[in-house]
Amino acid sequence: LSSFTIVSLGLSTKIVRRNNVSIGEDLYVTGNLGDSYMGLNILKKKINFKNKLKNYFIKKYFLPDIPISITKYLFKFAKSSIDISDGLFSDINKLINNPKIGYIINADDIPVSKNLYTYIKANNKNLLKFISNGDDYQILFTSPKNSRNYIRKLSKRINLKITKIGNTTDIKN
Repeated sequence: LSSFTIVSLGLSTKIVRRNNVSIGEDLYVTGNLGDSYMGLNILKKKINFKNKLKNYFIKKYFLPDIPISITKYLFKFAKSSIDISDGLFSDINKLINNPKIGYIINADDIPVSKNLYTYIKANNKNLLKFISNGDDYQILFTSPKNSRNYIRKLSKRINLKITKIGNTTDIKN
């Protein structure tokens, strides 16, 4: 496998930064997590997958669903944001980057495709392994609780899955 890097530069007056997280904010992700990691494992022959879904997962690795449609709205409700490229938990830690702030995630709320869910259940696999390895390129963001209704309506309007997966908390909890 070969790799390449793309750098995109631009100017914006409306920026949602990392490390602007407060205690008590909701944590959200866009799209589904884990399909890309599954595709990578199929390509590396770490997972022997012979049915028709093999190509689905490989395509998710090479052509991830990048949630461009949300970018022009993020500044309206997100306090902080990062893309999920290194895995959910690694990127949450980068997003927060504050020793006084922690987070609580409900694993049952982490969005995965029906295809990945079926594989995990049928093969008794650990969901956290699949969503913790990156290359999903979805958006992880925090938002105040009073934005929940706006986010729900936006999700429907732009036809993008946006899922609340947890919240930030005082590290003492």
